[in-house]
Amino acid sequence: MMHLRSTLFALLLGIGMLWSTWAFALTIAPTTNTSALGAALGGGGLLTINSVTINNGASSQFGTYTGFTSPPVTIGDGVVLSTGQVVQTTPGFNNGLQGPGSTPSTNTGQPGTAAFDAYGAGNIENFSDSNDVASMTVAFTLSAPSQVGFDFIFGSIEHPEFTSDFTDAFLAFLNGSASANQIVFDAANNPVQVGVSFASALTTSDTNTAFGDPHGLVKLQTFTFNQLSAGSHTLNFQVGDVNDHILDSAVFISNFRAEAGTPGTTPTVPEPSTVLLLGAGLVALGFARYRMSVPRGRG
Repeated sequence: MMHLRSTLFALLLGIGMLWSTWAFALTIAPTTNTSALGAALGGGGLLTINSVTINNGASSQFGTYTGFTSPPVTIGDGVVLSTGQVVQTTPGFNNGLQGPGSTPSTNTGQPGTAAFDAYGAGNIENFSDSNDVASMTVAFTLSAPSQVGFDFIFGSIEHPEFTSDFTDAFLAFLNGSASANQIVFDAANNPVQVGVSFASALTTSDTNTAFGDPHGLVKLQTFTFNQLSAGSHTLNFQVGDVNDHILDSAVFISNFRAEAGTPGTTPTVPEPSTVLLLGAGLVALGFARYRMSVPRGRG
């Protein structure tokens, strides 16, 4: 009887975890509506988002997302930019292949940007040119001096086959487009790109997107090193294919905010939903072990 109860409990736990995955599936809403993009980014408190401008890319490369909540990798709702089609960032578009036959893979026919090319030439590994760049600028105001930060996930189909030759990258330029204005770096002070960045923070275990096994993604957060002055500022996000037009990469950006944080780009703390789900699982497993340890003559 005790063994049957434990088995049933484990079965119910498994069903519950599967339900949580189904119930919180990633939903993508392609849009170039700048009001919707600004609202999805965050803001509030000291930080007011005044406007969003799309600078480069096809309409298919921009959107909002919800439901990035299936462990082990989670992030709050926000904005997604892709070098291909944002609707193809969900798991069903990962065909499980490595190499040039991998999907998702879209040539949007869009160019790179001058800022991406100028920065990439001296900073991105084996850089020749950028293509299919999705570029979006956020104009915001601070009511008082503050650091600003945001959470992001950068994933790529280029991994693991092309981690040195086609080094797609995510860049963010604060208050200008010069190379010195780029503020997103990995732990080794390299720009966030396929290859060296992935080596330090890579996971292939994501279950939300097309960037799960055999591909990969990194989850990080960025804070400015210094407080920004009160007043008007701009932040330009760019994600681009490097040295080709295929094998898509994308960035999910969330929780753009004004607050004190660890300067630079660092790992984020787990989302509350992840902590709760993992905690529930541990409690359930502990309870099951306890029930199994009780002698049969009791209860």
